[in-house]
Amino acid sequence: MQNKSFDAVVIGSGIGGLCAAARLTSAGMRVLVAEKSPYLGGRCGHRERKGCLVTSGAMMIPTGPNSAIREAFDSVGIDMDVIDLTGRMRYRLGHGDYDLPPTGGGLYGMIEFAAQDIQEAKNLFQHIQIALFESMPSDSITIKDWFVEHTCNSGIINLFQGFCAALMGTNLHEVPAGEFFRFLKYSSKGSRFGMATKGNGSLVDDLAVALESMGSEVRRRARCTRILVDDGVLNGVEIHNSGGGIEIVKTDIVLSNSGPDLTVALAGGETKFDQEYLKKLHANSADAPIMHVSFVMDEPLVEDFAGCMVFCNTLNLIYLEIPSAILSNYSPKGKYLHVAYGAPADAANPNLDKELQNTIDELEINFPGFSARAEFLVKAKHRGSSPGMRRWAGYGMPVSTSIKGLYNVGDGCAPQGTIGTESAAASAREAVTQILQK
Repeated sequence: MQNKSFDAVVIGSGIGGLCAAARLTSAGMRVLVAEKSPYLGGRCGHRERKGCLVTSGAMMIPTGPNSAIREAFDSVGIDMDVIDLTGRMRYRLGHGDYDLPPTGGGLYGMIEFAAQDIQEAKNLFQHIQIALFESMPSDSITIKDWFVEHTCNSGIINLFQGFCAALMGTNLHEVPAGEFFRFLKYSSKGSRFGMATKGNGSLVDDLAVALESMGSEVRRRARCTRILVDDGVLNGVEIHNSGGGIEIVKTDIVLSNSGPDLTVALAGGETKFDQEYLKKLHANSADAPIMHVSFVMDEPLVEDFAGCMVFCNTLNLIYLEIPSAILSNYSPKGKYLHVAYGAPADAANPNLDKELQNTIDELEINFPGFSARAEFLVKAKHRGSSPGMRRWAGYGMPVSTSIKGLYNVGDGCAPQGTIGTESAAASAREAVTQILQK
């Protein structure tokens, strides 16, 4: 058993953990990142399957100048190796497809297309502007409640159901109204998105190399088995390394990217935390499951479209992307990799076996004959220790805990108005800000 000191230890190398490590390293701290897997990135990585770069979760990566991910990369002086896909979105409704215009103004255009009624669209858009700039709706109602109050147009309801499920991982009836409008106001406007040119795994590997060049350390196959807390004081972590050795790492600061619930277990259980923190932990603690289907074909399902298609005419299928129609290196020559995701109709009570099959069936409905021509690489259900998101949008935990020096990062503690990979990186920004202030 060895003893080695670091200024901070990060448990897990998801985008939240790596962004936190980058920020701390750039501030002059020596950081250890301990990752139990041989791969970095968590749900922001990739695996190679039959010559294809298949994502382990995220596809679209925020890249704008105000993105917390971009800031983390900038903090250690490296570029994000991505191709810009901003605006390449197509929404499929029952009566047709709507492409976001490259010149902007897409929200009103989407509503008008969905409503098929100009006056109805104008009326709703006026209510949305009031909600954004004059009177933010409460979190005590869902965004479905809000829409039903202002429109009975089924096309509009279906549009925003698809929008919420694809971007937030939960349904219209599960997203607090205030959180939805915070996202529109603070996160969506002016945002930019891209796709990693060599896969997300390569992107996070670049970040790890930069960290190590600045004196921090990134370990693969290093499992944190305990966060050491004695009499309410954080002392370090216990790590089982790949060679079988057990190491006690002394530190006053630990940032866990393993989810708030597992963090509590690693720290010795609920008796180590105060009741106020535990009350927050147990309130609204449901995760957001997701279904992932990846497959290759000899031709793309969608011709002449290199972007993301969001489905507003389905129950479970939420979006489809064809990475190798954007970058040919994502699949072997002459093959097209497709990535589709589905979300449960009820995230609190999913039937993932049935809903995964329905996701595939809905692809077949939208693209007749596809399943006979597709070679499936992944049919996965993500829940439990690796869900789509650890908590629903709008219900994130605080990054700080009731143990001094112990923090959580990741989408389980998403700052308000942020979603997905950006929320994980934004939580890292918030946690590191608190650490440096102290």
